[in-house]
Amino acid sequence: MKKYVSKKKNGKAKKDPSALWMRVSAVMSVVFIVGVGILCTSPSKAAEDAPYFPPDIEDYTDDPEYTEPEETTAPPETLPDLGTGDGTVTISPVTGEPGTETDTDTSDPGTTVTDTVPETTAPAPETTTAPETTAPAPSQTPEGKQTYREYNGREFASNETFVGEYKTDRVSVGVSNVRDGDLSYYICDITVKSPSDFHTAFANGKISQRAYTSRIAASVGAGFAVNGDFCGFHSDGIIIREGGLYRNKKSGWNLCYLNKYGDLIVCKNNSQDGKKLVGDGVLQSWCFGPTLVDDYKALTKEQFNTPGLSRSAHEPRTAIGQIDELHYIILVVDAIRSGSSTVGGGMTFTELAKTFEGLGCKTAYNLDGGGSTALYLNGKIINELCMGGERQVSDIIYFK
Repeated sequence: MKKYVSKKKNGKAKKDPSALWMRVSAVMSVVFIVGVGILCTSPSKAAEDAPYFPPDIEDYTDDPEYTEPEETTAPPETLPDLGTGDGTVTISPVTGEPGTETDTDTSDPGTTVTDTVPETTAPAPETTTAPETTAPAPSQTPEGKQTYREYNGREFASNETFVGEYKTDRVSVGVSNVRDGDLSYYICDITVKSPSDFHTAFANGKISQRAYTSRIAASVGAGFAVNGDFCGFHSDGIIIREGGLYRNKKSGWNLCYLNKYGDLIVCKNNSQDGKKLVGDGVLQSWCFGPTLVDDYKALTKEQFNTPGLSRSAHEPRTAIGQIDELHYIILVVDAIRSGSSTVGGGMTFTELAKTFEGLGCKTAYNLDGGGSTALYLNGKIINELCMGGERQVSDIIYFK
């Protein structure tokens, strides 16, 4: 009888190369499958950068997860790399402090001389002398002279001074500054022809990236811009931009959205569904708050929904409201800081809400503020930056 001969040698079994290779292959397959599963099921910034569009919009493809919008100012693939910026400090032209980036154009848009020639007796054919006019040339207008006393039908207050405007055949934005002691804030009075003239943009076209408000604005050709809700800083909320859904998550914050009719609607974020909203034609949404004015009435301190935010602090603010059809107000509030503390200026939410109510807004909503607060007009930041320079943010609201 043959004895069983062990395959062990020196106490160790010989390894079959083919069996070893099969084990390695099996392990690699399992690792690959698990890895793919994690990538497919875990939320990521990369996924958020590819928005969802409703299937019934024009130019929709068969891909339910992503399609390019019909009208985009700058697709993410073509936006320039904004980098981190050089940290250039720009100071409000209202203060006139050393280092102010001044505008050398002293012409006053309110005193533009028309080309109409006054009525005169018919001159002889050989006469070439132009008739004299008494109206000064725009360049002769003293710098800082008050000429605008209203804008878009809104009367100015006695302590309100016109600063400048951005105007096209579709958009009219007039910016004025109100001073009351150490309080300084800007009223941006905006009218548009259509809700589609209302724009938003991400840093480098991606919700996951950050850049200065001025650099994002320049990259999309904006004439006017403010910081948005810094949606890239947090991970929840319903985020709709330019008609595309970038995030659809429950949140304790308030939601504000711009519908297809151009109305600003305020509500609770956790009671909404992003896919239904874009299906209904919602163009933009912001998840921050609190809601400041609803149905022409300023909310009270007890009514503000402000998770993690002080209701009584005086802070720089950026907020948006609506007066009437396609007529909006954006308020940008300055503050004076010493180190990390606010020593002057700024507004509480109650003061901000009352200001919007006084301007006749039927709806108003707070956006990101503090160091994010930035007002961009005709190529430069014009408000006082409380931190000495711009903070990098993820998104802006703009008009062009």
